[in-house]
Amino acid sequence: MLNDLLIVGAGGTSREIADAVSDINRCEPRCWNLLGFLDDDPAKQGTVIDGVSVVGTMTSVVGYTGQLIIGIARNRRAVVERLGLPPNRYATIVHPSASISPHASIGAGTAILQNVVVTSGTTIGNHVLILQGVTMAHDQVVEDFVTTATGASMGGFVRLRADSYIGLGASIFPGVTVNENALVGTGSVVMRDVPAHRTVLGNPARRLPENLRRH
Repeated sequence: MLNDLLIVGAGGTSREIADAVSDINRCEPRCWNLLGFLDDDPAKQGTVIDGVSVVGTMTSVVGYTGQLIIGIARNRRAVVERLGLPPNRYATIVHPSASISPHASIGAGTAILQNVVVTSGTTIGNHVLILQGVTMAHDQVVEDFVTTATGASMGGFVRLRADSYIGLGASIFPGVTVNENALVGTGSVVMRDVPAHRTVLGNPARRLPENLRRH
């Protein structure tokens, strides 16, 4: 039996999730009937992107009874609040090449892409995006709406708190906490806790001045 699926957003991350769905469907049994993307950009309506149609805007979920996944890399919380759907309406997508410990847990609406490694005792929340080649060592806690960009690596007992963003190729030392809505810049090496709502960058990572914070 196929499960209908819509991907919210039609940008790069959504297209990568669509590729993951295609790879899942090459395995037996086939799981997903990908209906298309939902995107609020008027210029994308009715277009076909990488072989997948943009079938409507976010308001098109009214009357739709299948599952969704949000492929927007930032501000997913606002999208979930806007849609107002229960957790069981969200799909969890795990690429076949990902290595997930049987002693790890993954929440609703989470996407895990190619060649990700998640080891024992790790808990991943809802609406998390884990992009290609990420490594998560044992006993991590990854809270809701976290994004980890391609090639990031985290040591054991790391905690990524809600809405934090780990940049491309960043490394997080064991036991470090990245607090709510913090951003770790590309290639950074994080050796100590990152305060909430702050950006760190460099090797070793240092906090950017307040006037250089992202908005």
